[in-house]
Amino acid sequence: MNYGDEMKNKGRILKIIIAAVAVVCALSAAVFLYSREKKYDFTEKSFISMDTVITEKIYGEGSSVHIAPVFSIVTGLDEAINRFNEESELYRLNTEGKTTDKSVIEIIKSVKQISDDVGGAFDITVGDLSDLWSIGKDGERVPTEKEIKAVLKDIGYGEIRVENGTVYHEGGEIDLGAVGKGFACDLIKAYLSSVGAEGAVVSVGGSILAYGDYNKKGDEWSIAIRHPRNENEFLGIIRLDEGFVSTSGDYERYFEKDGKRYHHIFDARTGMPADSGLVSVTVVTESGILSDALSTACFIVGPEEGKRLIEKYGASAIFVDEEMNVTTVGEISFEKQ
Repeated sequence: MNYGDEMKNKGRILKIIIAAVAVVCALSAAVFLYSREKKYDFTEKSFISMDTVITEKIYGEGSSVHIAPVFSIVTGLDEAINRFNEESELYRLNTEGKTTDKSVIEIIKSVKQISDDVGGAFDITVGDLSDLWSIGKDGERVPTEKEIKAVLKDIGYGEIRVENGTVYHEGGEIDLGAVGKGFACDLIKAYLSSVGAEGAVVSVGGSILAYGDYNKKGDEWSIAIRHPRNENEFLGIIRLDEGFVSTSGDYERYFEKDGKRYHHIFDARTGMPADSGLVSVTVVTESGILSDALSTACFIVGPEEGKRLIEKYGASAIFVDEEMNVTTVGEISFEKQ
């Protein structure tokens, strides 16, 4: 797909997103604040970037001055890692084989170990595979086995190398969609910390940053997790002091054919949408990119291997299987609704 066609398709998607802003903000990344304590002043803003709705709510005196910088952080990162944008550094890496962009390098270095941990099931070089399926776009379809095998031969994160401040790659197209939103949350937290902001909750699609305090009492943040099958309901509520929360599920982008659901999270070993028995994974950690990568990797490999992965990284998680059974891993405060 060329850049012009992609932009047309983006226009179609954005119209859908705009129409659903209220639902997305209320359900996909809802944050409920239960407290009778006086709240800090706050400023909020919603906008569209990274192919999703971004919602930022900054607390504390002078909170309005932080709205624009957060906006710039997200949109700037999107400009750097959008693989369809011919001006982006990721596009340059995919077409010219190298880039020195610090954000691209940091993301790639951060996720390599997780790919190793799951034997390549989670792989950022699946861009061509995503294009083949085109899930959530015009022309979505089930490719033939021959087509999938042809794409699989070029997939391999092991071919990416970073040397002396430059990342080099030849092979399958790199797609950072599975981790970019979590990394955006990391950048936002770094900014908020550097300026001494009192508190914030920022939703970047399926990744959420809960930072600092939203009232003088210092109550916990309460973050609602969407039900994987009932879009107007919540699965439950996570409570935490601070941290990052990322969710990956088969309900985000999918289509159905002959009674089977085909979603956009691929197992790079098979070229097929992951079929691990899980329909939703939510991960809570102290790193945005880690929460994003782990939620995707665990969704792909399933509950048993996913549990080991969560424990290795000292994270916590919520696994939801096809029967809507909920399993929690690690120390997590979760109330099922």
